[in-house]
Amino acid sequence: MGGDWRMPTKDEFYELLDYTDNEWMPNYNRTGVNGRKFTSTINGKSIFIPASGRRSGSSFVYRGDYGSIWSSSLYDDSFPMSAWDLNFGSDDISAIGNDRYYGMTVRGVL
Repeated sequence: MGGDWRMPTKDEFYELLDYTDNEWMPNYNRTGVNGRKFTSTINGKSIFIPASGRRSGSSFVYRGDYGSIWSSSLYDDSFPMSAWDLNFGSDDISAIGNDRYYGMTVRGVL
């Protein structure tokens, strides 16, 4: 993989939401890791994203219950302190904006 990876964009998050079926996966493949599996409605390929939680200040919160992944897209060009992220739990999923000081997961894409 080397240096070819990059962070996903807001548009790629919406593509993920619009063109996949997704489901909450407790104890994915008996690994003890909870998360959400996304399966393409176009080609059937899938990706599992763990519910890795996030850092808030010096605390690590929501591990196993919630996942948050940063995009490379600013939430609002006039307010560069926020960026788009993909948030999910067992019952919900959305692409929203959050302050960039939160320590959320970075999931590289090619």
